[in-house]
Parts: sequence; C-alpha cells; structure tokens
Amino acid sequence: MALRRQLFATLFLVMLLKADDLIVPGVRVGPVSRASTERSLLASLGKAAVKEDVAIGEGMTEPGLVIYKNDPARRLAVIWNDEKPAHPATVFICYDALEPAPPCRWHTAGGIGMGTPLKELERRNGGPFEMTGWGFDLGGNIVSFGGGNLERELRGTGALGLTLYPRTNQQGEYVPKIADEEFNAVQGDQILKSSDPILQKLNPRVIGMSLDFPRK
Repeated sequence: MALRRQLFATLFLVMLLKADDLIVPGVRVGPVSRASTERSLLASLGKAAVKEDVAIGEGMTEPGLVIYKNDPARRLAVIWNDEKPAHPATVFICYDALEPAPPCRWHTAGGIGMGTPLKELERRNGGPFEMTGWGFDLGGNIVSFGGGNLERELRGTGALGLTLYPRTNQQGEYVPKIADEEFNAVQGDQILKSSDPILQKLNPRVIGMSLDFPRK
C-alpha cells in the first residue's frame, strides 16, 4: 500500500511538472530539473521529447534533447554537462521560436518572461542593471543586476539568462526610431547600463531566456 501511494505521488508530481509553465531559477523549467537525465525525461515525457542537436551559437551545436518540439510557445532545448550520468547544463527556453510566433508561455513566479520590458526589469530590480550592446553574438545579454532584487531572485543558485532586444519595423530598424549616433552608441561588445538614455528610449524587451544549472 505504501509503495502504491508513493507511485501515485510520483506520477502526480510528473503530471504537475508537465502541466505548468513555471521557471524556478536554479531548480527547474517545467519538467526539467537539476536531477533530470536524458533517460528520465524520455521516460516521463514520451513522444514530447526527442534527441536532437541543439544550436548553441556561432554555428555550433551540441547533442541534446528537444521537448515540446511542435509547440513553439513551450519548446525547450536541453544540453548536458559532463557528469556520469549527464544532467542538464543549460535549458534554452522557447528554443528557436521565430516571430511571429505564439507568445512564449514560460515565466517565473514573479511573472518575468518573454516580452518583459527593460523598465519593468529595472523596477523589479530596484535599480539599473548591466547588459551588453547589440550587433554581435552575445548582444543584449544581461550580465549583472548589480546586487539588486533580481540578482537574488534570478541568479541565486543557478542563473536565468535574459536577452533584450528593441522592437523593430518591417525594415529592421529600431522602434522608436533613433539617430545614427544613438544607434552606434549601443552597438558592439561593450557593457551598457540600463539607465542609459538611449536604452530608456528604446525600452527593449526580453526576447531570449536560458537557465543554467549549477554543478554539484
């Protein structure tokens, strides 16, 4: 009887994790936790998980697992660490979802997710944060919350990476329109403060999320 209750509890937990859309930094993204393995995810998710090479940037890929592949609003891509057995190293959230696409459903308990604007992140952080300029592979990545509220909330025991980008028009120009010298000032491999007047004008929003799990 005790074994049956434990089995039911385990099945209920698996179904709960599969059903929600919650990111818990350092803990899990939906069904993917620090303790997951390829075998456990394939067993629990069935056809919703497939082995596939995952793009990691600069034209490079790594063997991984893609979950909810046919649902761009929930698609996750997992790459592995070098432990034996391997556990998730990074989960790319709403992986390879190109606009226009259904709104990404994943979010933190505090409501941070795709589309959250810079000014809202500043408000929740209690002050400005630092990010990279655009125009290169790591452009728009938040690199530090400067010890603010979001440093603890999103980067306590595992970092939730956020990438910001401005809205653009059909010609690919930033919206609202900015002068050429303003455009050049926020480009390239440099660190920018979110309080920069140009960034405040553009108010870029979150267009990319990834969760890095800590190693044991």
